[in-house]
Order: sequence, then structure tokens, then C-alpha cells
Amino acid sequence: MTALCVLAVSCGNSGQSGKVLYESGDKKIKVYESEVQTELEKSLDAQGLKANEVTPEQLTQLKQNIVKNIALNRAVALDGKDKKIDKEKKYVDSIESAKEGLLATLTLTAEANKASVTDEDAKQAYEANKANFEKKEDTVKLQLVVVPSADKAKAEAALKEATANPANFSSVVQKYSANAAKTGNGETPEITASQLSQGYGPISQAIASVQPGQVVNNVVTVGNELYVIKVLEKNPKGLIPFEKVKDSIKNQIRTQKRQIETQKYLQTVTDKYGLSKIDDAIKKH
Repeated sequence: MTALCVLAVSCGNSGQSGKVLYESGDKKIKVYESEVQTELEKSLDAQGLKANEVTPEQLTQLKQNIVKNIALNRAVALDGKDKKIDKEKKYVDSIESAKEGLLATLTLTAEANKASVTDEDAKQAYEANKANFEKKEDTVKLQLVVVPSADKAKAEAALKEATANPANFSSVVQKYSANAAKTGNGETPEITASQLSQGYGPISQAIASVQPGQVVNNVVTVGNELYVIKVLEKNPKGLIPFEKVKDSIKNQIRTQKRQIETQKYLQTVTDKYGLSKIDDAIKKH
């Protein structure tokens, strides 16, 4: 749990105002759009990312997680107030330390964000490491509605909706899939052709002539489960095109550069404030 309200002496709803994104049934807990946006920016900033560098789905999930974290933190803090923990000396004494820790974290983030990565940086890394971007066999990504085999009518209803509007497949997953709570929008990771044929032969056969973006026009049975299937990607074996891996390469390089910038900054601060011999000084006490 992220300690989002550690610096608010009264905590509660922290004097926030504006659009409410969540309100508990007893109206004691509210989460405001402005604070969610602040935490979102901090989270992305800590990774050196901008909002347009993550997918809409990832952004939505991140916002949902932030809302839940704020609400839970706020509830725990309110319970702490009821128990008068905010009146205890250790709480009061911890506030300045918490402020100092937050300032240090934001300063480190600002220094790390000096690292920049260009498309050319990624292209050079790609060209120098092409063997790392070779697919040994064809792969696919799918989106699935999964229904128990005893509920064929439900599977057929899902298929009818999915084929009528393939672009709305995620909503069909949420409406019909038995494990939607666990799988989210039903998307699979990249699956190799051999993995699919060995573990899910009927699905492998069903998607053979289906193009990305299309829905298989029949319900597929595998064991005790029925599947409604949308093909998201079909990727041939061989060298993965640069554009497809550019963003992941840039993220890897960015992470490395941020670590370097952070270490450089910490060394600068260590020298500036004479901390290089801190171990020896501590031992004398």
C-alpha cells in the first residue's frame, strides 16, 4: 500500500475538492480526480514515462489502482484518527522525517529524468543485437471469452455479440467470460504456434485462416471449456521489425540511463556534503 496521505496531519479527505471519482457508501471516503492525476504523474515520472507512452488500457488500470490505494490509505488513516494514533508522539515526530523522505524521492526522480532516449539510440541497439529479436517460430496473440462447456447458450450469445462488433470484444469478455475477474480483457500473451497446437489444438485449427482483428465464426470446444476467440496478432517467425520493438528497447535503455544518472547524482551529493567517510564516522559513536 502506498502511503499517499502520510504528510496530511488530519488526513481524512485531505482538504481536496473538485470532481469525485469514488465515494464510499457512508460518504466518509472520497477520492478526487485532481489527486489521482497527481499520483499518476508521479508514478509515470518515477519511471521516466509520459502518459502517451503507455497504452490506454495500462493507463486505465493504473488510475484504477491509484483510486483503490488512495481510498484504502484514507480508510486506514481515518481509523487511526478514531484510535487517536495521530495524537501519539511517534506520529508527530515522524512527519518531518516523512516530508524529508518525500523531498529526497522527488529530487532523485528529477535527476533520473535527465536521461533521454531517442529513436536513434534504440535503432543502434537493435542493429547491434539483431539476434535477440529473432523469432524461432510463428506466434499469435488472442483475446478470449471462456465459458463452461455446460453453458453453450451463453457461449453462442457471446459469439453473436462478438461477431456483430469485433471492436467491442473486451466488453463481451466482461459480460460473458467465466474468469473475467482474473483475465481482465481476456488478452493472452504472445503464444508460439507449437505451444498453441500442443495445448489447445482445436483453437490452433480454428484460427488458421482467421486474420488479425477478426473473430472466429464458431464456438471452439477445448476440454470442459468453450471459447469465443478474436485474433489480435499473427507474427511470422524471423526478425521482428524494428517498429514493433522500438518502444520496449527505448524503455530498457531509459531504465539503464536513469540508473546511471541516479548513481552520478548520488556520488555528487556524497562529495558535496562530505559523506564519503560516513562509515568511519559512524563507527566512532
